[in-house]
Amino acid sequence: MARVGINGFGRIGRLAARALHNHPSLELVHINELKGDAETAAHLFEFDTVHGRYEGDVSVDGDTIIIDGSDVTYS
Repeated sequence: MARVGINGFGRIGRLAARALHNHPSLELVHINELKGDAETAAHLFEFDTVHGRYEGDVSVDGDTIIIDGSDVTYS
């Protein structure tokens, strides 16, 4: 399984995270974003005004976003 990091978590980064999370051979492991903290990023990921609410579980533990039980570090 290939481990993937996203540099930038705007509209396209969040859509890439949704796509990566459902891909069987890719694992999202890190998000790098200049603006905002992990809690803000998790909220924007979960509630998208165009694509709707993310149907899985999204939570935050410090600088880690937990998406459906998978830890994604954030900086």
